[in-house]
Amino acid sequence: MNYFSYLCTLNRDNRQMNKLKDLHKGEASNASYDHVLKYTGIFGGVQGLKMLCSVGRVKLTTKILGSMGIGLISAYSSVSEFLYNASNMGIPLNATRQTSELFEEGSEEKIVHRVMVIRTWVLWAALVSVLICLLFSPLISYFFFKHDWHHWPEVMLISLVAVGNIIAEGECSILKGLRQVRKVAIIETVLALGTLICTIPMYYLLGVRGIILGLIACAALSAMVHFSFSVRLVPYRVRPFSHTTFVEGLPLVKVGIPYVLANVARAGLQMAIPAIILINHTMSDVGHYQAGWTVIVGYAGLVFMALESDYFPRLSGEVNNVQRMNFTINQQADVCFLIITPMLILLAVLMPYVLLALYEEEFLIVTGMATISVYYTFLRCVSLPLGYSILAKGHSIAYLTLEVIFDILFGLFIWWCYNSFGLIGAGIAYAVGAFYDVVVYYLYCHIRYGYVMRRSTILLFFLQFVCLTVAVVTCFLLPTTEVMRYVVGGAAFLSSSLLSLFWLNRRSGSMRRLFVRRRK
Repeated sequence: MNYFSYLCTLNRDNRQMNKLKDLHKGEASNASYDHVLKYTGIFGGVQGLKMLCSVGRVKLTTKILGSMGIGLISAYSSVSEFLYNASNMGIPLNATRQTSELFEEGSEEKIVHRVMVIRTWVLWAALVSVLICLLFSPLISYFFFKHDWHHWPEVMLISLVAVGNIIAEGECSILKGLRQVRKVAIIETVLALGTLICTIPMYYLLGVRGIILGLIACAALSAMVHFSFSVRLVPYRVRPFSHTTFVEGLPLVKVGIPYVLANVARAGLQMAIPAIILINHTMSDVGHYQAGWTVIVGYAGLVFMALESDYFPRLSGEVNNVQRMNFTINQQADVCFLIITPMLILLAVLMPYVLLALYEEEFLIVTGMATISVYYTFLRCVSLPLGYSILAKGHSIAYLTLEVIFDILFGLFIWWCYNSFGLIGAGIAYAVGAFYDVVVYYLYCHIRYGYVMRRSTILLFFLQFVCLTVAVVTCFLLPTTEVMRYVVGGAAFLSSSLLSLFWLNRRSGSMRRLFVRRRK
């Protein structure tokens, strides 16, 4: 019987090994523009669906639970996010990088072994989140619930949410490293709908008492859905009591902790900015600032989430080849410029109507800040691909140093700009901060990695920048009621869109085929 079980296990592992071989043949070194555009489109649709589900969930939750329920959900979500960030040790990010490098080599046995080490460390990280919650649940309750110690039992239950999220992110990192981007998109689609289905009935049936159960159900669903895809490729094995496995996984943590600290520093900056505003202004001013930030950084950031889901795994597999790494970074910057710039121009021209659709009329005061801040998103088309190259190289100390320096300088700069120019100053601070990021990341990557921005990328940057600047200047000089505002803005949008289509027609085979069919 034992021998028969051994043969069954061996046959199953062989089948999964063959799957990994087939995956490598189909996915490795696929660096075409068609590939990037395909997965950008896939993830762009997924992010749009997630945003729609989120809006629907918030509206239904508000009707069922009211403002108090929304506040509790926000508090509990903050606790689970805190536990996740405090205990994941940056394992998911570095797991993607290591798995992607092995996938590029095509070594199936090394991949299976590395995945075992990753899953073991993910399991330990999940246990760490429970221990943190067990030790500090009274303090967490005191901090997150307005000096009330009595919420510690709920905080303990929230640790289950953190456990589910850590495990799910660990499995997701494995899928990304194995270039299973389409499966990740399917998972995110299922979870976007599943979260809606898991939470709303519980809120309706149990009221406020269903909040924690809904969050736990969402985390459990996320872990199960990720497992259903990942274990088909690599069997689930862990060695929690193995000293060898512990030692092998230490590089994951050593590289990951600086990344976690960088995220903590960025979160601290976002918490400090409202406090800076409140020194000389009111809570209404904070609300106006937050609205402008949400429109430009929050919603526009969904596009970058769609772009980077496929980009980081590809880049991680090419960091040892300078030429291919340069090509991948420039290619990603090109695609960002081509897709995002027309959207930003349209957003700048229609900004007053966007604010009215999302908020109330009083928030029109944010128009100037949000319009200038489009430069922040535009310049992120360069700084984001360069920043990920540092993470792909595993140089997390350098990444932490650059991020902390930026956070300190940006905090001081936005304090001066906001006090001097108000909301317009905040928009200027974001634009200048993004420019600083581009310069610093470019110089660092050029000096240390030999990165060079190719001429075609520089030309594309300049042409799209001109189109964007024409739209932004027009929006500032002309009022909302002026027809010429929309004529010039529409011309800038059309020019940027045609430039993007022309560029894609030259670079993408699928776009050329599409144009040929249209002509026929």
